[in-house]
Amino acid sequence: MGSKKRSWSHKLSRHYLRAAERMIKVFRIINITFLLGSTAIILVLVSLFTPLFSRAVIYVFDHLSLPAIPATDMGSTPSAYVVLGGGLTNDNNNQIILNGYSLNRIRTAAIAYHDLPLPIIISGAEAPWMSQWLIEHGIDEPISENASMNTCENARFTAKRVPLYHVYLVTDNYHMARARRQFALNGIHSTPINAPLPVPLDWMEPAQNLSHSRRAVYEIAAYLRDVLRPQLDCRLADEVSIQQLLTPRGNAVKTFDQ
Repeated sequence: MGSKKRSWSHKLSRHYLRAAERMIKVFRIINITFLLGSTAIILVLVSLFTPLFSRAVIYVFDHLSLPAIPATDMGSTPSAYVVLGGGLTNDNNNQIILNGYSLNRIRTAAIAYHDLPLPIIISGAEAPWMSQWLIEHGIDEPISENASMNTCENARFTAKRVPLYHVYLVTDNYHMARARRQFALNGIHSTPINAPLPVPLDWMEPAQNLSHSRRAVYEIAAYLRDVLRPQLDCRLADEVSIQQLLTPRGNAVKTFDQ
């Protein structure tokens, strides 16, 4: 009888030992996972204040595939520059002016134009101000599409405004992947010309790097939205007349790309 009790007690103790060993392994795995996860989060947060995060996002964006376009269109030569508005702001006198995004994009288009003169098409509510900037800098007769208020409408309304197959697309490099995707969906192949952001990346300027990181995060979210659940405020081309595309939107102010 005593031997049976000792045997049962020995089995029970071995069972508890094995259970304890399993619990120790589980806690070790949890601890390692927590340490790795915490380290990854810290590294990502730190990278937001350096050029690393932004450059990684741009690298991924540059390698995303585009919707299929007829091979004949892809093989054609770009016939125009399409410049996407990046927003408006107010100066010290409360006058509406181009913000840093729009200003850099139109400057980039002007530089490209002087190297290779092609028609310049400006898309967005910013068009009157961007057109005026071009005229003031010696580039006459830009083509305006004034009705669009977001990237989806930029593509749809530009395609309606002018028959195009292949264009040089001018916007910033964070916005470029999403913009090219929208233009491809509307049958327009694009060759990117990246405009700089208002402030450059700089290892010694964390605040400037963070502004790039915010821009990158915004575009990641917007790109995923466009793919998974396209925005409802993108009007169809048939909902807008040619006259609306030609007519400036007055004091309508768009403060940032959508």
